[in-house]
Amino acid sequence: MKRTSSSRDEQADTPVTESLINCAAPSDQFLLRSREMATLLPEQLEALEAQTVQLQLEGKAGEVANSFVSKPVEVMLLDLPLEILTHILLLLPFTSVVICRGVNRHLKVLISESIGLQYYIHLGVSGLVDNPCCGLAVSERLDRLLTRERCLEELNHDFDRIVSVPVVAEWERRRLSGGVFSLLHRDGTLHEVRIPNKADQEIKWREARPEQMIISSAMRVCEHDLYIFITAQPRVAHTNVAEPYTIHEVQVHLNQSSTGEPHPDAQGAIFFETREPFEEPRFAMECTGDNLLLVLRDEAGTITKPDGQVYVYEWKTGRLKMRFSAPYGSYLYPLFLTTHIFLLPNATTGELEYWRIPQHPSEPPSDKPFFILSLPRLCSGRYFDEIICSAEPSPTDGPRGAPNPFHTNPDHAIVIFAITIRHVRIHPSSIYFALFVHRSSLMECLGKFFILNSSGQRPKSVPYEDWGPLVCRWFTEYLNDYMMERVWGTFGQRYTALAYDRNAPVVVFNFNRIDVMKVMAAEKHISGAKKWDGDGRNMDRDKAHAHAEGEGPPDKGEEQEVLNKCGGRVSSQVHETTAVRNMSRGAGPSSFELQPRARAVVRAMDPLDDPDCCFEDTVYSSLPYTIRSSKEKYRFGSLQPDEEYILGTVVRIALFSSTSS
Repeated sequence: MKRTSSSRDEQADTPVTESLINCAAPSDQFLLRSREMATLLPEQLEALEAQTVQLQLEGKAGEVANSFVSKPVEVMLLDLPLEILTHILLLLPFTSVVICRGVNRHLKVLISESIGLQYYIHLGVSGLVDNPCCGLAVSERLDRLLTRERCLEELNHDFDRIVSVPVVAEWERRRLSGGVFSLLHRDGTLHEVRIPNKADQEIKWREARPEQMIISSAMRVCEHDLYIFITAQPRVAHTNVAEPYTIHEVQVHLNQSSTGEPHPDAQGAIFFETREPFEEPRFAMECTGDNLLLVLRDEAGTITKPDGQVYVYEWKTGRLKMRFSAPYGSYLYPLFLTTHIFLLPNATTGELEYWRIPQHPSEPPSDKPFFILSLPRLCSGRYFDEIICSAEPSPTDGPRGAPNPFHTNPDHAIVIFAITIRHVRIHPSSIYFALFVHRSSLMECLGKFFILNSSGQRPKSVPYEDWGPLVCRWFTEYLNDYMMERVWGTFGQRYTALAYDRNAPVVVFNFNRIDVMKVMAAEKHISGAKKWDGDGRNMDRDKAHAHAEGEGPPDKGEEQEVLNKCGGRVSSQVHETTAVRNMSRGAGPSSFELQPRARAVVRAMDPLDDPDCCFEDTVYSSLPYTIRSSKEKYRFGSLQPDEEYILGTVVRIALFSSTSS
C-alpha cells in the first residue's frame, strides 16, 4: 500500500479493504474536480479507476483530476450511482469528506450511512492507518475503532491486573512494544512478559541470561516480531606505542520475540569491536524497516572521554551501511524520521542533525548531516547536558504484521525531546525541559528550508525562531504540574503523565489538532445550550454533540475561528471543555453522554517560563493540545503507553488494557 503525503493539519489518508478503493487521496484537487469527473459515463469511470491506480504507482495521481477539467457537463455529480459516488469520495482526504457531508442532504445521508466512509473518516480523525492484512469486515473494524477511541477519551480500561516482577530490584531499562513488556536489570539479566488481554490469562515471564552481560535491548514486535539485545565482552589490547587499554567485543543478538529463538530473517548475530577504550559502554538503538541504528557512548567517562560511535546495519544481512564518530557526549538517542532518514540531537552544539542512510550498496555513506535545525540559544555559562528523544511507533515501509485491523500512523506521531541544561560552575544544578513536535513537522522543515539542504558540506543550521514557534510546545520542569516519564511515555500523538501526588490520576496529553477542535467546539456549544424542545430535550446540546462527532456542518465563521486557534495564530486563552463520548452508528442525539472534564490549550506564541535564565532569548511555542484525567487514582511510579495498553509500574507491575478485547 502506497502512502501519500498530506498537509500538517491533516492526518495521512489510508485506504481500507473490501469495497473501498486501494489508493490514498492524492490531493485536494479532487474536491475541486469532482463535478467535472461526474460528467463521465459509467464505463468511462471504470477506465478512470484503472488509470488512477496506474498513475498512482507512477507517482502521478494528481494528473487524473486535471485531465478532466475540459469535459462537457452531461450529468450531475449527485445523479451518479451510490457505488460510484462513494468511490469518488474515497479519493478525497478524509477532511474533505467531512466537508462534503455539509453540502446537502443527499451527501450527508450517503456519508453517514456508509460504513466504509465512516470507517475512513474515523481512521483519519484518530490518526490511524488501516491494516490491509487484517481479514475482519469493515463493520467490525469500525466497531473496534469506536470502542478504542471511547476508552482512550474516557481513560477507561477493561481490567486491572497486578503482576509481581521476578526480582524486586532496580531496573536499568523498561520497554513496551506490541503488548510485550521487558525489564533489563543492572546485572545484565533480561526479563520479558506478554501483557494479558484477559483478567484470568496466565502470566509467564521469560528470562535471558547469556554468558556476557546484556547492556542494551530493543523490540520491534509488531513490525518484525523482532527482539534485539546487545552483549559486550571486555578485552585488553596491547600496542607498541601506548599502554594496554580495554576494548569491547560487541555482539548484537537478533531473536524472534514470539519464540525467543534466533530470528529466521536474520543471517546471524552482528559482531564488531570498539576502537577506543570504553569504561562502561552503553548503546541506544532504533530499528525500522531493514535498518538497525546503534549509538555507542561511554556511560562513565571518568578516566577517558572516548568519541561516540554511530553504526547503521542492515539487520537481516549484517551489512554495515554507514559508520561515523562524534566528540564525547554529542549523541545519546537517535530517532528515525523515515526508514532512511534519521535525526541525532547533538548536545555539544545544541542542534538537531538530519542524516541520510545510503539506499544502495554503491552509494557512498556521508560523514556529515545534510540538514540541521537549531534549538534556542543558551545563556553564557549554560550548556546542554542531555538531549534524549523518542517517538512511537517507528516508520515502516509496509503493513505491520500484527493482526490488529488498524495501527497508529507513525508519520504524525509526536516526538518528545527531554532536555537537561546545566550551569558550568554549579555542576549539581540541572534544569529540565520537555519539547514536543510532530514527526511530520520535522519532515516538513526539509521542504520549507530546502535551500539549506547539503549533499557535501556541513549545512548552515536553521534558527529555532524560523522553524519552531508555530509547530512546537515547550514545558518546564517535567510538564509543569505533572511528572514526566522521560521519553518513554509517548505513543502516537498521546503522552501519558502523572500528577505529583502519590495517589494521582493518569493524565493524557493529546497533540491531535482535530481532537483539540472537537473539544473546543463541544465546550462552546454545550456552555451556550439554553433552548429546549417540546419533549424537554436540549436542542442546542444535541446539536453540539452532533457537531463534535462530525454530524453536520459547523458554522462557517466558527469553523474558521477554531482553525485559527488550532493553527496558533489567534487565541491566547486556555479553554476548559467537556468532550463527548463516541457512540456507535445509529445512535440518536439524546443517547450522547458527557465525559469527564477535558482541557484544550491553544495558547499561540506562548512564552516559556524560564526562571533560571537558561535561554538567551524568550522561547515561544504554539502547538495546541488537550488534557484528560482518569477518574480513578493510582500509586504508579511511572507510565508507558502502547497501541492497546497503558502500563503503570510500581514495586510490582500493574497492567490494564485501554481497549476492550
